[in-house]
Amino acid sequence: MLLPREKPYLDGLNSYYLHMERFIEHLQGEIGAGGLHCQSPTQEMMVYFNEYEVISNLLQKKDQAAIFVASHEIVRSALSSAIYSVRVFQLDAHAIFFWAEMQPFQRAKASLKSTEIPLPDLIFRLKQRQFSGFIDVQLLKKNEGGTLFFSEGERVGGSYTWGKGGMSTSDEDYNSLLSRIQLNEGAFTFGTFLKE
Repeated sequence: MLLPREKPYLDGLNSYYLHMERFIEHLQGEIGAGGLHCQSPTQEMMVYFNEYEVISNLLQKKDQAAIFVASHEIVRSALSSAIYSVRVFQLDAHAIFFWAEMQPFQRAKASLKSTEIPLPDLIFRLKQRQFSGFIDVQLLKKNEGGTLFFSEGERVGGSYTWGKGGMSTSDEDYNSLLSRIQLNEGAFTFGTFLKE
């Protein structure tokens, strides 16, 4: 499951103490749009919502691909059958539908290091290949990084550990990632969006 890289709005909650329907209603009034991430040892769920409705539910059982489930009832029954740690991500209005309707993707098994290929060179090569997917960038000695998203070779935005809102289109955030990766060694992992 791919999650926003921004710091969670709320963290360290336990589903045992939450009435999820009321909690989501409260979040809709307090932050507007976001994602509710629930994790147990056997599965993860992400509930995406805006101020009006629950938009989508993503469910991933251990060692299986994540799938969108149409019915919120499946999430409701899963929450009542196990205890989950819960985090909340605040997402901007323009980012919520990107995350809530993200195409399925296939992660590459291998990763690259920034010592093998600089990030700008890697992005240039992916642009030549009309790449649609994401590069997950992690600084190895710091708990920082970002996820860059591409559509047919063009960078459409990114989610950064120092950012807000889940999808920054700002060149400033992108350039900040480039300068951080030049100063510190990093690792790149990939996900390719699957054509439906």
